[in-house]
This record gives sequence, structure tokens and C-alpha cells, in this order.
Amino acid sequence: MANDSTPNTEDLLREQQQAFEAALPEVEDDEGLYALQVRFLGKKGSITKLRKLMGKVPPDQRRALGQAFNAVKQTVEGGIEARKLELVELARARELARRVDLSFQPQRRRAGSGHPVLSTRRQLEQVFRRLGFDVLDGPHVEVEDYNFDRLNFEPDHPARDMQDTFFITPPEGVEAGEGDSSPSFVLRTHTSPVQVRTMLSHPPPIKIVAPGTVFRNDDDPTHSPMFNQIEGLYVDRGVTMADLKATLYAFVGAFFGEGLEVRFRPSFFPFVEPGAEFDMQCPFCRDEHTGENAGCGLCKQTGWIEIGGSGMVHPAVFEACGIDSSVYTGWAFGFGIERMAMLRYAVPNLKHFFEGDQRVLEQFPC
Repeated sequence: MANDSTPNTEDLLREQQQAFEAALPEVEDDEGLYALQVRFLGKKGSITKLRKLMGKVPPDQRRALGQAFNAVKQTVEGGIEARKLELVELARARELARRVDLSFQPQRRRAGSGHPVLSTRRQLEQVFRRLGFDVLDGPHVEVEDYNFDRLNFEPDHPARDMQDTFFITPPEGVEAGEGDSSPSFVLRTHTSPVQVRTMLSHPPPIKIVAPGTVFRNDDDPTHSPMFNQIEGLYVDRGVTMADLKATLYAFVGAFFGEGLEVRFRPSFFPFVEPGAEFDMQCPFCRDEHTGENAGCGLCKQTGWIEIGGSGMVHPAVFEACGIDSSVYTGWAFGFGIERMAMLRYAVPNLKHFFEGDQRVLEQFPC
């Protein structure tokens, strides 16, 4: 009597073959083709599972069932190979049918540019290098001794208040206080500590500029708690205010254009005596032919633009830094780099430089 399992198994094989043949044309890529092969011929594939039924078939019927299984398997493998070749041909046909407009001009990626403040700093450094200055930098965190004491700031000077200066928690194991053994630390409020470090480590003549980031507890439309400053120092025998004014003339001419006037206005700074604010003639409303200024919004109709502070180095500063004030004299100046950038690129608000808005910065390519 024949076993009923044989025709049932063959029918199942034919059903799987028909399912494979129905699914094969729907495959569109190699990944789908591999998934189809696993579905039917993988270790847990539907056709592979049917092979395990061979052990339940009588010995005299196994040969016929094995041949049927091999035939279905070969059909599946042959279909996969054929479809693989078809996919290659379809991909080639699509590539050949693709049209390329060779007249189209691709958009090139826009080249970047320097930040206005960084560009201005580099330009300032180049100007002063041509004038014979060395460019030096120093740490952002300074001891109060270099930031205030050796620069002739009195102990009760307003700049030492927490409302004006960022005081820093000292490193572990160091107690804040007074004296060299227990220093107080601050975020430097100016780059003048670079001048102090230079005078303590290098004998005159000294001719340096010190650009860098400084920090003050100010935050309003015209001030930022972090900004950039550049200071200059010249120490030698016989240095006078005339040398200072000549240097500022040369700087203004190189940076803003020749022919602009420079003037001093008396002012007080603890580290210079005498001290002066220095202004330059407004280059934006100056008549090139007459040299007169008509007045504009940038100079507030005065014809002059305030640049920064300056003066002859105070003898007390020389003494604190180990320089004989009876032999050497010197002058110093300082101004904000952002202010120079605002003037150079006509930027209306200081905070545009720090907000990082690319739409704003793109208006001032450097």
C-alpha cells in the first residue's frame, strides 16, 4: 500500500516553487534577491524544511522525492542567477538612458573667510611688526599682583571690586590672599600683565605689542564681558610723548589711510603719568581735498573718533618691575580690537561679533 505522504510532499514542493516564481519578478536589487534566496533555500528556508520530510518516506519512494527536491532547488537557484543578470542589465540600461546636461554650471561651494575680529587682530599685528614691535601674548588667568599691584593700582581701586573683575578660585592647595606665597587670581582685565612679565624678564630696550582676550564684568549694548585688546609698550633711554604721537600717526595712516590727524586729551590711568586719551580724525566724513570733516553718525558730528588710552609709563610701575626710572622712560597705549573692527567694517553693534550669526558675518567678508 502506497504512503500518502509522498504526493503531499511533492505538492508542497510545487507550491513553494510557484511561490518563488511569483516573488522573483518583484525583486529590484541584490539585497532583495539575497533575502529571497534565504527565504526558500536558507537553513530555515521553506524548501529546506521540506527536505527533512524525506526520512518519513518509505525507502522505495525516497529516490523520487529526492529528485523532485533537487529539481525544485535547481529551479530556484537558476531563477536567482537569471534575475541577477537581469538586474545588471536593467541597471546598465538605466545608466545609458540617463541624460546629463553638460551645459549646466554647478554651484561651487562658497569659500569661507576669517572672522572680522581675528582678521582685524592680524592686520594690527602686521602694522606694528612693520613699525618694529614684537608681538607677545600671555595667560588669561593672572595673579592680581601682575594685573593690578605692579601697575600702580591702589588696594581700594574700583577695578578691584568683584563688580568689575572676575576673581578666580585658586588651584587646589593654594590659598587666595595677599603676597607672593598666597596670590589672588583674576581673569585679566587688560593685556598689561604681558608688559609686566616682559619688563620683569627682559632689560630695556623693550618694544612690544600685546594683543589678546580680556575680561571685565560689563554687559550692555556697547560692552561685553569678553573682548579683545591690544596694548603697546616702548621703553628705552630718552623716550618721549613725541615718540608716542609719531607711532600713533604711523599706525593710523597704515590702518585707516594717510593724512588723518591724531590728538591727545588729558586723562587719568594709574599706570601712566601723564595720561591721555587719543583720538583720530574721522576717516568717514573727511574731505580728501580740504582735509575738513563734515561730521557723521560714527563720530557723533565731532569729526573725531576716540581710539583708546595712552601715556608715559609711571615711575612706580618701573620700580615695581625692576627698571631704573632715572635712566629709562617709556610710553604705553591700549585700545579695543573690536572697536577697530567696528570702524573698519562699519559694524553697528559690538555684540554682532560674538553671537555667531552667519547671516551677519557674511556681510563683512575678511
